[in-house]
Amino acid sequence: MADRARILVVDDSIAIVNSLEAILGISGYKVDTAYSGSDALRKIHQIDYDLVICDIEMPGLSGLEFLGRVREEFDRNLDVILMTGYLEHDYFIEAIRLGASDFIRKPIDTKHMISSIRELIFRKQNRDEKSEFFGHLDKAAFTFEMPAKKFSKLGVSKVFSNYMRQYFRVGPKVLNELLVCVDEMIYNAYIHGTLNLSVRERALTHEALQDVIDKRMENPEIRERKVTFAFVVDNLQQCIEVCVEDEGDGFDFESWLETIRTEQIHDIEGHGRGLAMLYHLSDEMIFEREGRKVKIKKSLIASDADEGY
Repeated sequence: MADRARILVVDDSIAIVNSLEAILGISGYKVDTAYSGSDALRKIHQIDYDLVICDIEMPGLSGLEFLGRVREEFDRNLDVILMTGYLEHDYFIEAIRLGASDFIRKPIDTKHMISSIRELIFRKQNRDEKSEFFGHLDKAAFTFEMPAKKFSKLGVSKVFSNYMRQYFRVGPKVLNELLVCVDEMIYNAYIHGTLNLSVRERALTHEALQDVIDKRMENPEIRERKVTFAFVVDNLQQCIEVCVEDEGDGFDFESWLETIRTEQIHDIEGHGRGLAMLYHLSDEMIFEREGRKVKIKKSLIASDADEGY
């Protein structure tokens, strides 16, 4: 796998970056470089890396902050090795908590670094092999049903993201767009469909809004309403269908669709802007059951330019 593995090296020192790029290149790896944490974040959203080697002490976004962002957005599906000239106890504990895959001390022990890289990439290869099962299926379908009282938009997005990253070959750009769509669909089903919050209520502060939600949840009818989230990955057609359904009152989706088709996103206000994002990020958007059920379809294929290759 070494001849195919792609590694991102991140350090604000040009000399260190050049040195590691040469060592890893000789060892058979494809190497990209970044000189800041923010630049590295941009690249990992464009390119599917096997591993990141990152310095802890960098100006701007530090190595620990970068690691935290990686774990938030990629969970543990992207290994990150941290480099440091010194490793204080607090740094070590925080790095472990955030999920650092390994540590390399400066000056760098090349043998230790290569050994660590090989081990981590071997583990990744084993994870990838599990996804081959799903890759051989014509279709894979998943359905999740949640009562309002146990709702968690974050939880739904994270489960969906983990499934897609671990078991299906989806590029970063397509996956990010899918996550935006899923978040919007789940949010609409909960805030609009299940809770039926007004525009004024949605504009409240977080604390005041939570009070309103808690009050609504005292109503057994609302508390037991369900949100159903389902997605089907079609490997033959290389597309995904995502469906979210609530048990609310529905809405006049036809008039919203007419607005979305004729106006720019920045001219659309409130609820319509979220629907406009779904419309423009998906290949097809369908409403059923008087607006209580929304379904989108999207191709899983992105151009090489979109994916950063």
